[in-house]
This record gives sequence, structure tokens and C-alpha cells, in this order.
Amino acid sequence: MLVVAVAVATDDAAALSRDLLASPTATAVLERRCGGPIRAEVDRAVHREPTPEQRKRLGVGPDERVVYRSVVLGCAGVTLSVAENWYVPARLTPEMNAALEQGDIPFGAIIRPLHPHRKPLEQLMTGIAPYVLRHRALVLDGEGRPLAEVVENYTTALLR
Repeated sequence: MLVVAVAVATDDAAALSRDLLASPTATAVLERRCGGPIRAEVDRAVHREPTPEQRKRLGVGPDERVVYRSVVLGCAGVTLSVAENWYVPARLTPEMNAALEQGDIPFGAIIRPLHPHRKPLEQLMTGIAPYVLRHRALVLDGEGRPLAEVVENYTTALLR
């Protein structure tokens, strides 16, 4: 019976991965699957510099500002995803930057007016509880300019 449960979880994780790959933002997928608003718990004490490779993918030089955002995305008190986000504030509006610095709104919801879409970089079925799936992607605006690089770890709560 355990083999069947693992197979179902793997199939569900693969379906989640396909859903994420087909969606313009992860936030949109989480909102659909949760059926309610998504909240971002931001850890503002954590900071990680982007790697030279990330800077290259984002199309920024060594001195251009890139902001790191570590978040837990949840719905109705349930953790759905733990994510890291390196974004280029110069490519967002002042209002978007203020919302990201002060609030609990997910990145994908804030940048919705920029008509974002994702360029997948890596998808991995983790199978390491509580995570079932990891995605790494570039988030591009409607004109194809990189806005952010994200690393997202999805929990089993999304499979229910």
C-alpha cells in the first residue's frame, strides 16, 4: 500500500509541476489551488547576495541593486511554499517596491500589472518531507526583461 501512496504523491507533484510551468506566476497557481488569498511571511533579517551567474541571468551588472526576499507562502494558516527571490527593484514601479518592502503580499501578485511569465530553469521532485517539488525560474515581464530569479519549494499541502 505504501508504494501506491508514493505513486499517487509523485503523480500529484508532477501535475503541480505542470501547472506551475503553464502559469505566468506561482502565486496564481497557489491562489487557484488554495481557493483564497495567499499571504507572504517575509523574513527581512535574511540577506543573500546574488551569484555572478544569477546577475548574468537577470541582466544586471556587478553594481546594480538586486534585493533578496525570503518568504513562506501560505493560505489559511497552511504553508504551501518556501521561496527565495532575487529581484531587480529598478525594473519595478516605486509602488511595487514599497509593497515588497513593507507588506505581506506575494511577489507574483504585486507584479501582475507587468504581465509576468516564467522561464523555467530547473524542476526537481524532492520527495524530502515536507517538500515534494522544487522549481527554479526566471520571472520576466511582458516584454521579456528579467524581473527576478526564484527558487520555490512546494509542500505536500498543495497535493491535498
